[in-house]
Amino acid sequence: MRRPLALATCVLGVLLAGRAHAADLLVPGALNVDPPTVISLGVQLVITGDDDGDAKVTLRYRPKGATAWREGLPLHRVRASAVKGRTVPEQFAGSALELQPDTLYELELHVVDPDGLDKILTTEARTRAVPRDPKAPRAVAVKDTAGLKSALAAAKPGDVITLAKGTYNGPFSLDASGTAADPIVLRGEDAEGVVLVGTGTTGNLLEVYGSFVHVEQLTLRNMDRGLRFQGVGAQGNVVRRVRLREVRLGIGGKDGQKDFYLCDNVLEGKLAWPAIYADDGGAHANDDGIEVIGNGHVVCHNRFSGFGDDVKNGADGHRSFDVYGNETLSAYDNAVELDGAEGNARAFRNRFLNSYAPISYQPIHGGPAYAFRNVVVNVYDEQNKLHSLGGTAETVGAYILHNTFVSARYAMQMQAAATAHDFRIHGNLFVGPLSTIAGRVVNWSAPIDRGTFDRDGYFPDGQFAFDPTGKWASFAAMLAAGKVEPNGVLLDAKTFASGLVGPADYRVVVTSADVALAPTSKAIDRGVAMPGLTDGFLGAAPDLGALELGCPTPVYGPRPAGMDETNEPRGCVEGATPIGDAGPGDAGADGGGSDSGGDVGVGDDTGSNPGAAPGDDSGCGCAVPRTSSIGLAWLLAIVPLLRRRRR
Repeated sequence: MRRPLALATCVLGVLLAGRAHAADLLVPGALNVDPPTVISLGVQLVITGDDDGDAKVTLRYRPKGATAWREGLPLHRVRASAVKGRTVPEQFAGSALELQPDTLYELELHVVDPDGLDKILTTEARTRAVPRDPKAPRAVAVKDTAGLKSALAAAKPGDVITLAKGTYNGPFSLDASGTAADPIVLRGEDAEGVVLVGTGTTGNLLEVYGSFVHVEQLTLRNMDRGLRFQGVGAQGNVVRRVRLREVRLGIGGKDGQKDFYLCDNVLEGKLAWPAIYADDGGAHANDDGIEVIGNGHVVCHNRFSGFGDDVKNGADGHRSFDVYGNETLSAYDNAVELDGAEGNARAFRNRFLNSYAPISYQPIHGGPAYAFRNVVVNVYDEQNKLHSLGGTAETVGAYILHNTFVSARYAMQMQAAATAHDFRIHGNLFVGPLSTIAGRVVNWSAPIDRGTFDRDGYFPDGQFAFDPTGKWASFAAMLAAGKVEPNGVLLDAKTFASGLVGPADYRVVVTSADVALAPTSKAIDRGVAMPGLTDGFLGAAPDLGALELGCPTPVYGPRPAGMDETNEPRGCVEGATPIGDAGPGDAGADGGGSDSGGDVGVGDDTGSNPGAAPGDDSGCGCAVPRTSSIGLAWLLAIVPLLRRRRR
């Protein structure tokens, strides 16, 4: 006779549990597309709810009108609570990578929350075109300094100002703007034969104040600062196949600028390797090769030497920033700074030689910030600088995937008191010298919050210190502990066909580096498929590191004439096999909702729900749903009925 009351008590527990967990259900908000670049598209899905952190969002994409979809990396969950010093919304964010220019893409997000949501969201976005000449060009021929200054003063949209071979004595200034269809073009007949010469003093050799201005195929030399875009909010400016020499600062920008394309240039600063940050406390840290400020910028296929930082974005909270195909021959501090990015900053397919701390994330405001397929040789200090900014804003959301690092002192070094949050270090090669400092292969001190290491390869064997997670005397002992690198690989000295290992002394000047894997390398087939990143791999599984054995080598530095994003080799990217041609209605059936990262965990937020386990029955012998459509009023109505039945 007590059963009805017991049943009511159980129902009450179910309903109260449903009310307590109502915020566990994800509620999708705005779906935003970041400013498109030439070969990348970034998305951001603002959310509320999902307090238990168990929702997932996968991404696939295809050119508009195509039938076959291509899967991308799962979107990254941005935990707003981990981001300090900047306010960001709860969100999922991520990028479709290695796209074709000037192409309209369909983007499909599959949102799954075990608490009761399975939803498809779609949008469309077009990649930017590679910059082209004016549709309505007007030829302006220039032969001397006076003629150049006159042409700049009178410039109008569509002007193609062509400089004859010779020397032009600056400084120079261009105030006018072109248009997207008809930019103003300043172009030399020959990059080496057309030289704008400065006075050797402080100041800018060439100042550009407007938008949609192209500077192409000439040399700027002998000035403190080479080229400066001075217009706040300027957009669509281009620097292509230009040489900058004898400058302290190469190319600079101003606040609020967007959508620049700075590619295939050669920039030579005044520093020389082995000068590094540690020598003088960073006195030259801001001797920048290229500094852009704002969103949507592309910095690609340049060659740098002699600068403090080669590439950086000076805008705090920037989104959509692509740095690819560049070659740095020296970096006194950082080869690339993704510092200050809020999300969808990307450094990929670069080759960085002779650098102090090649890739900097100081900090990332939520992420993702991607570094993938980079070749990095002769590192002095930290391969990846996951630092805070003044001890407050800490790095959140770095994705460091399939890079090759060859270093002089440690295979991996990261020394910081600040916590690194929500990062992924997967599929990389960390190769040190034959003898590391004090036998320590990994020298990591930063506290770790939801960061994971997996399927990385290391050389040599020795001590692996992942403080405060643990410290182990050998690679085998680290694996046995089961705390980091569950699928890590111990490499040998025959990893690369060239026999390359880390130099015994960082002061050597590395001028080239062959990091193609040896056919017998222990790195072969030891990775796991990462959609959108390892597509087209050869063999049973992707190889570790930046280069897949048997695939074309990417082009680093300036591309040959006639080559651009429409026809350049990108490794195995173009051999990718689409994942089928199902429509949006069956995304869950053909893998659209799966995490192809497998046990590597890319895109996962494992451990993000430390609370009660799903299915907790609250002691009443019935499963408790996370959400309930039954209101408390229903309960109040049914309990009296149960009591009457008891009588």
